[in-house]
Amino acid sequence: MITDNQYWNEVYSANKLDHHPSSFAQHCEENHLHSGNSLLELGCGNGRDAFFFVEKGMQVSALDASSKTIEKLSSMNVKNIEFLNQDFSDLTRFTGFDCVYSRFTMHSVDEKTEQMVFSQLSQVLKADGLFLMEARSTNDEKLEKTFGNDHFRRYLNFQATVDKLQNLDFRILEKKESQGLSPYKQEDPFLIRIVAQRL
Repeated sequence: MITDNQYWNEVYSANKLDHHPSSFAQHCEENHLHSGNSLLELGCGNGRDAFFFVEKGMQVSALDASSKTIEKLSSMNVKNIEFLNQDFSDLTRFTGFDCVYSRFTMHSVDEKTEQMVFSQLSQVLKADGLFLMEARSTNDEKLEKTFGNDHFRRYLNFQATVDKLQNLDFRILEKKESQGLSPYKQEDPFLIRIVAQRL
């Protein structure tokens, strides 16, 4: 698995990121999630979406490979949430979740790791459980980036990603490839949004 732990440790330590819930987290909560859901977040960053989901009555387990951010988040002792310092290539210890949430994380790992994650989703999720993903599209590759190009970033093909999930027996409930989904400062990234249900 490709990692940029030092880069992200520095970003989180500098407190550079927004602390409001992402537009994707709000969209998912309004349209797909419910109070009482158990949710596994892949790559929680500064915890903004994890905290939002807990505020909405969910039970959250949040993973991140950045030891510094997990140490800081864990020290806050927020109820109904556990922060775990690990990458998300191996999810074998997790099972019985209502939802797996991945925002801006699938484009931060190589395709082999993505394949590993996708292949484990059925084991992690309950029957009818949801995989909710937002990631950068191949159409975003040439656009300017707020956080530059000094760390690993991959771009996902929209239809190929949909096909991968369908081939793993997931029903696609929502799929979209567009700008305007998550503008940040001067950047309006071209993103993929997918909500897929385990059959």
